[in-house]
Amino acid sequence: MTEVAAFVAWLGAAVIVLADSRRGLAAGLAVVALAAAAIAWSQGEEGGAIVLLAGGVLGSALRFTIGPDGWGLMQPGSTPRLLFTIVGALVALWVALAVTSGPSAGFRVAALTVLVLLGGRLLEAAEPAVMLTAIAGVALVLGIVSGDGIVSYALAALVTAGVSAMPAPATKRPRGT
Repeated sequence: MTEVAAFVAWLGAAVIVLADSRRGLAAGLAVVALAAAAIAWSQGEEGGAIVLLAGGVLGSALRFTIGPDGWGLMQPGSTPRLLFTIVGALVALWVALAVTSGPSAGFRVAALTVLVLLGGRLLEAAEPAVMLTAIAGVALVLGIVSGDGIVSYALAALVTAGVSAMPAPATKRPRGT
């Protein structure tokens, strides 16, 4: 199950990396939350999975209402970000499978992929809504990585919802760029 959750986590992080508007960012955050909840559930933390999913869905709903309008997927100039999502996933898969061993390789791939992709998006983002969404996704993953039980899951869910509730003024872009 963790291998499927790792793919879903990469997919959600890739949507956040490739999106520039609130609908795409909200969808990506919801997918990352679903993957984080699935990973927590597979590790026997049913309560933590519910808390992470609730925080992620609340954060996604808030992001859906705050930020630039539209989906904003694959805007002109996003080809480097598309390549980054693919190369980042392959490198994270190689590191998780080659350097480490054990039964939780899917969990490590998911955590490493999301942290690398969203960390890279934080460095490149110009829109406040994009930065806040990337921070919310990182908070979800750090909640499951810490492994301190329900407290870390609840803190990650609160940070995710709180960061997503922050207002993000839309910057006007000239048409055609």
